[in-house]
Amino acid sequence: MEFRILGALDVIKDDRPLTVRSGKQQALLALLLCQAGKVVRSDALVDALWGDEAGEQGVKRLRLHLHRLRRTLGSAEAIVHRAQGYALDIPTGSLDAHRFESLAHQGRQALASGLVERASDLLHTALALWRGPALSGLEGAPLLNQEATRLNEERLSALGDCMDADLRLRRHTDLIGRLSVLVEEHPLQERFRGQLMLALYRAGRQAEALEVYRAGRHILSRDLGLEPGAELRRLELAILTSDASLTACSPTMRTVHTRRRRTRCPRC
Repeated sequence: MEFRILGALDVIKDDRPLTVRSGKQQALLALLLCQAGKVVRSDALVDALWGDEAGEQGVKRLRLHLHRLRRTLGSAEAIVHRAQGYALDIPTGSLDAHRFESLAHQGRQALASGLVERASDLLHTALALWRGPALSGLEGAPLLNQEATRLNEERLSALGDCMDADLRLRRHTDLIGRLSVLVEEHPLQERFRGQLMLALYRAGRQAEALEVYRAGRHILSRDLGLEPGAELRRLELAILTSDASLTACSPTMRTVHTRRRRTRCPRC
């Protein structure tokens, strides 16, 4: 059985979608998936599902929905009872969020080690697991909102790492469109703005790169009363002065060209 929360909640069993019809059962399953393998206290589940409306019958109602969810999943062993609550016992790798986090972590490690192509492959694979905002359609319960926020932030971080890897692989022309969308969607994220500036500059579009900086500075000043961070200001100065470091090869490319005995990288 496969569970997906990187988007709307989905369950795949025997290569076919499994329908969890009840809204309460969907929320209950999502709550257990967010802590897969760990015990979620009964009182926390009751509070998340019914809040102040739980009443004295809250635990009994929880047990009823757990029974129905087990029947829907076709597995009485999937949801196990512990002293303080319940845990969803699922095989390693059956939850898309776990696979995403593992792949993203491996990608970051590869990037830090200079294995840029491997990092790019891992990060692209991780990001391909996403089908929309995490847990979309299940907003409401604070526990679900917190987990959705955490996962969505992890996705943005992985996107930034992926863009870094692809920039180091000289894929700047292909990145401009995607980075433009990311900057529009996340105008206060200076990392994406800086990446777009660098991609435009490397594509020979210096004036547009500087305009991206000016637009970001205006938004920061208008909305937060702040100036761009030091790193973005340094990048603007480097673009203004056509700093040679902005078009330097990545360590991976230098290695490739050294092996070919070229004294100068033709891509720079």
